[in-house]
Amino acid sequence: MDNISKIQFFYVDPNYISYLQTVDPHVPNVIYLGRHKKMLCGAVFKLNGVSYYAPLSHKTVSSSFSFIIRGERNEPIASLRTQYMIPVPESVLSKVDIVQLMKDDIKYGDLVLREYRFCNRPGNVGAILKKAEKAYRAAQKMDNNSNCHCCNFAALEAAMQKYQLSEAGDNL
Repeated sequence: MDNISKIQFFYVDPNYISYLQTVDPHVPNVIYLGRHKKMLCGAVFKLNGVSYYAPLSHKTVSSSFSFIIRGERNEPIASLRTQYMIPVPESVLSKVDIVQLMKDDIKYGDLVLREYRFCNRPGNVGAILKKAEKAYRAAQKMDNNSNCHCCNFAALEAAMQKYQLSEAGDNL
């Protein structure tokens, strides 16, 4: 397991997400009509050179695999849902520009900035990593991942490798 020192926010190419959804229906959508694109946070977990990114959700229901993000008054404002983290190659990531978000929509940009700062507070990166490890271990123990409501990480890792091979073939 690799050490993670800072959490960043990213967008993931929707075509890659669609591809992963053909392998595992637990992979979350990233495009919603009339709303902002879903961001993924990461890397929250790295194993054997594979980086995992967890979806940022404004659902604040606590679970053993969710990391609750809190506001200034300690109220829940979002969560990282590590049970739905996905392996992502760097080639399909684009870093979220929080400054540009603030220019486009000050209220939403401010919310994202608060979420980002909370995730990177001392101790929180380690807590996020522990949640991600717990989700990964739980899914590995299950024959049918629906029992733990987790993504099938092994199947998604294989799909990512296949995607990278096809991507490399397209670039030849």
